[in-house]
Amino acid sequence: MSKSVNQVTLIGNIGKDPEIRTLENGVKVATFSLATSTGGFKKQDGTDVPEKTSWHNVVCWRGLADLAEKFVKKGDKLTVFGSISYREYEKDGVKRYATDIIAYDVVLMSKSETTSTRPPQLSEADIPEDFPPMPPSDGLPW
Repeated sequence: MSKSVNQVTLIGNIGKDPEIRTLENGVKVATFSLATSTGGFKKQDGTDVPEKTSWHNVVCWRGLADLAEKFVKKGDKLTVFGSISYREYEKDGVKRYATDIIAYDVVLMSKSETTSTRPPQLSEADIPEDFPPMPPSDGLPW
């Protein structure tokens, strides 16, 4: 069997505050939109090529949804690590398609002017016991 990869890294700005839902089984899910832009430029012939913005639907589950609820706000710059997921659904008798980014990690790059809270800093007590330890450093870079 050949190897395959479904991985995406996006850096952009949050379009609106995350929508938070708790499912019947108690699992929390957060969804929000993330805007990424390719910079505009001027061609050699003087023609302006405008900036293009793409919008991405991001889905965070469980603990990541908790963090999104507490710390992610409209306007924040965020890095999202995840995978692309395609789904289809029916609305008003019409089949529709959606593309989502299922996040497995998010990194706050900057905070909007309206938020003053900071995400918690991890300590050694927060690391699970079964997490593999770092090998001892012998000063070699590899």
